[in-house]
Amino acid sequence: MSKASSKFDLLKHLDYANICRQIERNLHATVRTPKLHRSELIRHVHRPELIQVNYSLNVPDHSGLLLALQHALRTYDLAKDPYVISLLDQQNQGFDVSRQLTKLWNSHKTYCYDQLKQLVSKAQAMAEELGVSAMEHYVHQCIFMFEKMTCGSDQQLLDLTVNEKQHLLNILQSLPLQIPAPIPATIIEKVSHKVSKLVDTLVTESNNTPAFTGLVFIEQRVWVASLAEILACHPRTKDLLRVGTYIGGSQTSKSKANMCALAEPKNQKTTLDDFRAGIINLVLTTTVLEEGIDVTSCQLVVCFERPKTLKSFVQRRGRARQHGSRYFILVPDTGDVRSSMPWQALEAEMRRAYEDEKRQARVAQEAEKIIEVGERHFRVPSTG
Repeated sequence: MSKASSKFDLLKHLDYANICRQIERNLHATVRTPKLHRSELIRHVHRPELIQVNYSLNVPDHSGLLLALQHALRTYDLAKDPYVISLLDQQNQGFDVSRQLTKLWNSHKTYCYDQLKQLVSKAQAMAEELGVSAMEHYVHQCIFMFEKMTCGSDQQLLDLTVNEKQHLLNILQSLPLQIPAPIPATIIEKVSHKVSKLVDTLVTESNNTPAFTGLVFIEQRVWVASLAEILACHPRTKDLLRVGTYIGGSQTSKSKANMCALAEPKNQKTTLDDFRAGIINLVLTTTVLEEGIDVTSCQLVVCFERPKTLKSFVQRRGRARQHGSRYFILVPDTGDVRSSMPWQALEAEMRRAYEDEKRQARVAQEAEKIIEVGERHFRVPSTG
């Protein structure tokens, strides 16, 4: 072997040794890193104060529009439904569609009827949770956008035939719609007590706080748009809050085929960037921001409805990490002192159970390591 090759091999060996030492140092640093991160978290991350806000259950005010919607659903004539008419035409031509017709008479599951039923359901829920003015504004928006889509070339409602679109539009146009349609400012005329409590909370927490940031978690996607309109028009919040909405990924084709989803806010791709930059200071969102998306730590987190799971409770709370941050949960006042779920007590109980399970697992592992003294034999009498 030449001197040159020996020298080259030696250099390779030294390089390899250096790499190994560097890897070893990195491994030691990795082991120490969690302690460093934990100390940083203890100094800079703060558990928010948990506050329950009780609101009175809302008895919706009279609404001629809602009553007319409910009446249209109750008196829906299935025999005039375009899908039923098409099946009857097929039957007259000799096709056997008796099974489909029997199923329809029993279930009323035509596309037009289902669209009307969903609109009534969402309108009723919105009237109770947000108030009559928000509900009427939402229904007007849905009808206006559906009419525009039906009369134009927009093909979002791909599952509806031309006849079905026109049939549904005729029913909607027969409703006692106000002319002109309610302008956004009227959305605050008859808000629910729950919305009033939300406004009180946001005003109190954001007032005299220049660097205020907050998140409001809302279950229903269509409520996000309505609450954003309310906060943008309300005299107590319009100059105080800069509101953005975030409802997650693009809508599926199924949701596009739903007339009730036409008034949902579009996915605003710049919302989170604007939030981090301070352009907006309040984001109304669904459960999509509970985890997996980097969101700037907030001073305030509000749950418009009670979290459905402990996981949601913990994840939402983790978004309020700033010093002095607060975590509000709106709870209906039912007169039952147990209406408020003891989230923190439940969390502590689950943590104890988890730690006890880990302890039992360690005990079992230690027991497996014990070397038993003596010998054991298993003897089968028939074979000796």
